[in-house]
This record gives sequence, structure tokens and C-alpha cells, in this order.
Amino acid sequence: MPYFDLGVETRLFFTDDPAEDSAGEQPPLVLIHGWCCDSHDWNYQIPDFVTRHRVIAVDLRGHGRSSGSKGLRPRVLAADLAALLRQLGITQSTGGVVAVGHSLGAMVASALAVEEPGLVRAVVAVEPAYGISDTDAARSEQSFGDLGAPGTQERLLRYLQALAGPDSPAHLTTWHRRRALAVPAAVARAALFGMWLDADQFGQRDQSTDYLGRRTCPVLAVYSEQQAERAAWERGVVTGPFDEVRQLPGGHWLHQERPEAFNALVLDWIARLSPADLSSRPRPGVSFL
Repeated sequence: MPYFDLGVETRLFFTDDPAEDSAGEQPPLVLIHGWCCDSHDWNYQIPDFVTRHRVIAVDLRGHGRSSGSKGLRPRVLAADLAALLRQLGITQSTGGVVAVGHSLGAMVASALAVEEPGLVRAVVAVEPAYGISDTDAARSEQSFGDLGAPGTQERLLRYLQALAGPDSPAHLTTWHRRRALAVPAAVARAALFGMWLDADQFGQRDQSTDYLGRRTCPVLAVYSEQQAERAAWERGVVTGPFDEVRQLPGGHWLHQERPEAFNALVLDWIARLSPADLSSRPRPGVSFL
């Protein structure tokens, strides 16, 4: 079975599918799921993505089939992925990956791009968990800071239901609910604090603006139609000529609700980037898309 041992109780489960057509020398993709999720989230993407790209999908520590209950902060999770990628032979000399992350995973992808720029050619941030207001961070702490206590499970399930799009099929919301219930409360609580409440966090708006400005590779940010305000904010954060901020119909799991449109958007965007674009570069300043 494909596991990678990081030591100190942490073992990552991952899959590594080769590209069906390797003639085009397309960059490999690493797919990074969100909070209380796992790499099954990308089942709607992998069959399309492997037509052009090598695809690596991983369960973050503490999630899915991966072990580990400490260090559940985006920068630590990004360091886990950097170690895994190097183990798989992906280094700066090989050109790195396109990091595709959803929610918490978008924070991890961005941290990987900032902390390990040689490993990341581009970032696709799907409904990212960064850029939230101080008010929303405080509300999350009030609602979920005591996850595991009586009544918190019901609050979590209502929260997940509210994130779904208006046309989200019942089987998706059932899947999200059942999977979240399987995540240990300590893991869910630690990961939430790592995103928005820890001293090391960059999920709140001011910290996000500063930290994300250090991404030096092309960025595609994809938001649902429900997140118009945050999409507008990110248009003021991205600074590169090939960066895009797009919105699609659906809810928080828009890549599952609208997989055909999402897959085409991502693959077409990557295909438009030349090898020179898919490399770290200094950014001269802020431009608005």
C-alpha cells in the first residue's frame, strides 16, 4: 500500500497515478483536500487530470487513512507534502508540481508555494479557507472550539450542510456528513485552530494578504458564486500577469458539484501556461484582474 512514514506517529496515505499521455511533458499535479475531508474528494477530477498529468493525491496527517494528531497547521502540512514529493523524486531540478488545494488544502498549497517555491510551478486554490474576517474567525472559535463536547457534532453537521450549493445532490451532502463524523474531534479542533486561530495562522484577512503576496508562481483561485466578496478580495491580492480569479456555480464543494466545468477550467488554465510561466518569479507589484 502507498504510505509514506514521516516518523513521530505520522504516516501519510497517498496515490500516485501516471499520466496516460506523457508526450506533452505536462507538470505533475498534487491534490490536497480540505478540513475534515480526505483524498477521495478528488475522485471527480483524477480520471480527467490523468489524461495529461501525473496525479498525486494525499490524505493530510490526521485525515482519512493518514495518521498523526499534532502539527495540524498549514505550514506543517505543507512540509509533510514537501517531504513526500521529494521521496517521489519531485524536486526543484525536475520542475516541481502544480498544487491543487481545496479549502484548508488551498492554504496548504499556498504554504507549499511560499515555503518551498522550487517545488511549486503553480497553485490552484479552490474555495480557499484563507482570507476570512476576524468576525468569522471568532464565530468559528465559538462554534467549534470545543469540538467533541455535547452538541458540537450537531453544529458541525449544520455548518457542512450550509456550505453545500443550492443544487448539491443528496448523496454528496450525505458523504460529507458521514466522513466528518469519522474525523477525531481532537484532529478537527487542532486543524481549525491551525487555519484561523493559532498564532502561526495566515487564514485571517490581514495575515492572508501579507502571506499570500509571497506566492511567486501563477495562481488560479476558484470560488463559488456564494463567495463573491472573498473573490473580489483575492483579485486585489494576486499580483502576477497569469493569475486568475474565477467563480463557478455551486457551493463549497463546487469541484464535486460541477466537475466537468471545474476540470475543464483547471486543465485549460494550466495548458495556457508556458514552461517559463510555470516557474517562480519576482512580482513587480499588485495588478487587478
